[in-house]
Amino acid sequence: MLSLFKEHESVLKNDRGLNVARDLLTSYLNKGMIPEWEDFFQSLPFFDEKSDILFLKDYFLKLTKWTFLDEIIALGGCEFFFHGPGYIQRITLSGEKINHQISISPEDWQLWLEIVSIHFKQNWNVQRPFISFYGVICDKQFRLSLIHCSTSPTGSSKLVLRALSSVPYSLEAFGKTQFLQKMVNEKKNILIAGSTGSGKTSFMGSLMTLINPEEHIIILEDTYELPHLSTLQTRFLSGNTLETSLKSYLSYSLRLSPDRILLGEMRSDEVVPFLMAMNTGHRGLMGTIHSSSAIDSLYRLALLFSLYSGEASLSFEKIMELITRNLEYVVFMKNKKVFEVIKILGSDKGTPFFETIERSPEY
Repeated sequence: MLSLFKEHESVLKNDRGLNVARDLLTSYLNKGMIPEWEDFFQSLPFFDEKSDILFLKDYFLKLTKWTFLDEIIALGGCEFFFHGPGYIQRITLSGEKINHQISISPEDWQLWLEIVSIHFKQNWNVQRPFISFYGVICDKQFRLSLIHCSTSPTGSSKLVLRALSSVPYSLEAFGKTQFLQKMVNEKKNILIAGSTGSGKTSFMGSLMTLINPEEHIIILEDTYELPHLSTLQTRFLSGNTLETSLKSYLSYSLRLSPDRILLGEMRSDEVVPFLMAMNTGHRGLMGTIHSSSAIDSLYRLALLFSLYSGEASLSFEKIMELITRNLEYVVFMKNKKVFEVIKILGSDKGTPFFETIERSPEY
């Protein structure tokens, strides 16, 4: 087949050949296609030197097959942040952050991420600068998030991989957790708190292994992260409409005779039916929330309830009373470990009272 680049039909060395190959690959990607090497090779100019062909084949396979990821992912980790070729950060289950580099030039960084989006059939561009989806890389399941360069003043796109495991982590991986078995067996209402990446969702997934598999568990999430451990689970994944919101799903759930309800994360109006479910006698509820400490999570719950309940006449004092009367334990996570567990005793004039059950010596 004749070359698509007529002006380059002479002998090409590596640098010129690389530019031609990059342009050709870009033309394929602009059509939403990732070519196979055989088709790509047929579209390249003629080469007098075998070394040019081997060089470009290695370049092509590196970008389209991502073989450079094998070594990093094989090291293990719960999250991988790809900020740029020389700025890869791997986060272990223990919370350790380890830096890596990958063999992609800055000129090919955006090209590679475009290939990732097309491989997983995602529409990623200026109009959709942030996308999150699921995929398999190196035989492992991940939730991928792509951030487009158009959102950044530095013009650099990024990729974040969050590892998903069909088998929950052992509870021992989160530190001293033996006392939690009793809390789960007695169907206590538990809130799991912590900052982003602290291990809240992973920890909830491990707590699920303590639940009787004969129980009907309803799981509500905005992204699919909690493990599927029983056919008796009923799962809801939130969408972009009122009918598919976590709040609506939670309201439906109360009519399904659940033994337990697990809410992936509370960040807005879903906090209202969650707390009201506790107040109407539902037991064994678990949810996660972002906060800076165990006690701070109670104030954040109260704030969210006051913002979204629609009850302007309900005082903060009464809201805190509702929370502390029905929520029984808060587990605070930090760096993938249980740092603090408190038992809620009640409140007085909007101030919650609690007993510390467990606290890390590092706290």
